[in-house]
Amino acid sequence: MKIKISKQKRNLINELSFYILQEIEILNNNNDIKKHFDNKIHIKTLLNVVKSSKDYTNKQIKTLINDLKYQLPF
Repeated sequence: MKIKISKQKRNLINELSFYILQEIEILNNNNDIKKHFDNKIHIKTLLNVVKSSKDYTNKQIKTLINDLKYQLPF
């Protein structure tokens, strides 16, 4: 079953994906081997957020974007 997503929500999900991608790049560039496992878990969590974002309200997505944009703890 395909879920119809509004254009506004699709744009918000794209913006969220952009900021999550930036966060993943930062984690991947971290060369600390001790944190490697934690980074993999964090990356997986971020990916799951994007995958499930279609079930969020627009307001929730905007809040996530704001948190990532201003680098608040995720």
